[in-house]
Amino acid sequence: MTNEIQQGKPFSGEETQQIVEQFNRDGYYFLGEIFTSEETATLKELMEQKHNDPCMHDEAGDHIRGISMMRMFEYHKVYRDLIVREPYVSLAEAILGEDCHMMSQNAIRYLPGQGGGWHSDDKLHFPLPDDVPRHDPRIPLPCFVINVLIPLIDIETIDDGPTQVVPGSHYSGRRPPAEENPIFEGKGPVSFFTKAGGAYMFNSQVWHRGTPNSNQIRYIAAFTYSQRIIAQRLYPFIDYRMPEHVFDGADERLQRLLGRHEKGAFG
Repeated sequence: MTNEIQQGKPFSGEETQQIVEQFNRDGYYFLGEIFTSEETATLKELMEQKHNDPCMHDEAGDHIRGISMMRMFEYHKVYRDLIVREPYVSLAEAILGEDCHMMSQNAIRYLPGQGGGWHSDDKLHFPLPDDVPRHDPRIPLPCFVINVLIPLIDIETIDDGPTQVVPGSHYSGRRPPAEENPIFEGKGPVSFFTKAGGAYMFNSQVWHRGTPNSNQIRYIAAFTYSQRIIAQRLYPFIDYRMPEHVFDGADERLQRLLGRHEKGAFG
């Protein structure tokens, strides 16, 4: 098992600008396969180790509904170092600002048959009344929260349970309709098919879901970046204290992404 995550290469300034424009328009960006098979196997093995820890299954265990394992950066340095991995970290900073941080880091383990319904995360950031059909496409909506997902198994057919998004739906100002395949302005769901080790990122407000997988356990390394003005979601919240070992060997950039900010507005 490898104990290191290789550092990728950021996109050029021109490439980054093009990707940010596409992300702002469509609400997502697919990065392709960026992790080695060895790295992917390590991330998957660490998920299984944590899942098999009896403490994981206590009432107050580090999980959400038994599916999502929280605060993986505490568990192993390999997961912590995912937070600062190129090329997606530079894209997140370009979209959210250079003072953004990791809002949460989970690992998702879906059993066969499990999946999620269509949703946008948390509260609607820019809700619209019924008589306003959508936000003006000429005005890029501010993005506050970005999800980054890394499947650790091959997801090559719809039966494998791909993540799906509806392009541009963050401009709807609404929750997704109660439909199997919602459409926003003529565009239906896009499925992220990839070999293990692929990665994709999307605005938390875009309509998205994880489709039910029928034939295998689906392992996904997942974490979220947010603007500094959005609080980190690290349970138990006000009582949470990041263990000191998490900062071992962390450079200034990683420490900031972990939440060690300089003074700013309000404090």
